Amino acid sequence: MTQTLRHIGWILLFISCKTSPTKTLSIANLDTTVKATKISISELAKNYKTYQGQYIETTGQFYQGFEEFALYTPKPFFGDRKGFWLESDMTLVYDSLFFANANGRKVTIKGIVDTMSKGHLSMYLATIRRIYFWENH
Repeated sequence: MTQTLRHIGWILLFISCKTSPTKTLSIANLDTTVKATKISISELAKNYKTYQGQYIETTGQFYQGFEEFALYTPKPFFGDRKGFWLESDMTLVYDSLFFANANGRKVTIKGIVDTMSKGHLSMYLATIRRIYFWENH
């Protein structure tokens, strides 16, 4: 049953994106049933271990490139910005042009925090998996 709902959600999402241009992707059946905790990306970077296994909603700076698909905190005056590796089935379903247009821009996502995975080459604080909502700003 859950697998069937997931497939229906993907099909509806795919159809809705093809029929009208949009800056938002979401899996409708999840977006209405999963309650994500809204948190700033900076606060998430400070306390990410607290959110292990929890669904969160956050907004940050998105970058993709060679071996990079990540969401970052704003760049501080001194030091490095902190980042989260992103994993989403949406990248397989949608034209990569959607994500290319988001490169370097603010995006809002909803997904689950996995502190056990540090992303590509373990260079990130954690991974945000099962992303079911994505909005380009």
